[in-house]
Amino acid sequence: MSEINRAVKGTNDVLPGDSYKWQFVENKMFETARLFGFNEIRVPVFEHTEVFLRSVGDTTDVVQKEMYTFDDKGGRSVTLRPEFTAGVIRSAIENGLVNGALPVKAAYVGGCYRYEKPQAGRLREFHQFGVECIGAAAPNADAEIIALARQVLCSVGIEKISLEINSIGCPECRKDYIAALKAYFEQHTDELCDTCKDRLYRNPMRILDCKSPVCKKIAADAPVVTDYLCSDCREHFEAVKSFLKAAGVEFTVNPHI
Repeated sequence: MSEINRAVKGTNDVLPGDSYKWQFVENKMFETARLFGFNEIRVPVFEHTEVFLRSVGDTTDVVQKEMYTFDDKGGRSVTLRPEFTAGVIRSAIENGLVNGALPVKAAYVGGCYRYEKPQAGRLREFHQFGVECIGAAAPNADAEIIALARQVLCSVGIEKISLEINSIGCPECRKDYIAALKAYFEQHTDELCDTCKDRLYRNPMRILDCKSPVCKKIAADAPVVTDYLCSDCREHFEAVKSFLKAAGVEFTVNPHI
């Protein structure tokens, strides 16, 4: 079959016989989101590249390796969204939502685009549902979103849910943790895969996500972030756990995620 008659690698069609399933799931997602006070927002599928550089971080794999970035006919660098958060925040600022009553509670669903190696469960065009609670830093807001995510899964019939949570702290206490990670992984530099050798000085926390068996084994004994939380972040995390327990949401703490 000619390439022109095939979907681009890493993308799938949703055929008429399957679209009702997508509609069912999306409707359940938004029904649940509305119960929690979140309403739908729709943002463009592409943004100025700088929007993602600032929000996702220019040292991340997403920015360095995975974004679909190109210059438009006006010479402006634009990028297909690799995730929703940056565009939603940009919209909230541009349209003055952050100047009104806070928090701004927005929900969304749609396609995102990353140049990844296509494999089971990972495509170059994937569909993401999410919510943003803009202007709320209290622990009850974090707990609410976790509870919402669990309820969304339950609403579409997924009942056996294993929920794991963690905290990566604030930028200040994270500095000490990153320093500890660097010191630890430097002892194993020769054993790390080539990708993680590069991550060691750019973003050592990404080594914890590596799927290489050798890197996973090394990461299993790495320092854990919860040992480096400042008092405020520790108190915040304890409060999140308390709110989840009060809401009847079962969870386990996994310091390695």
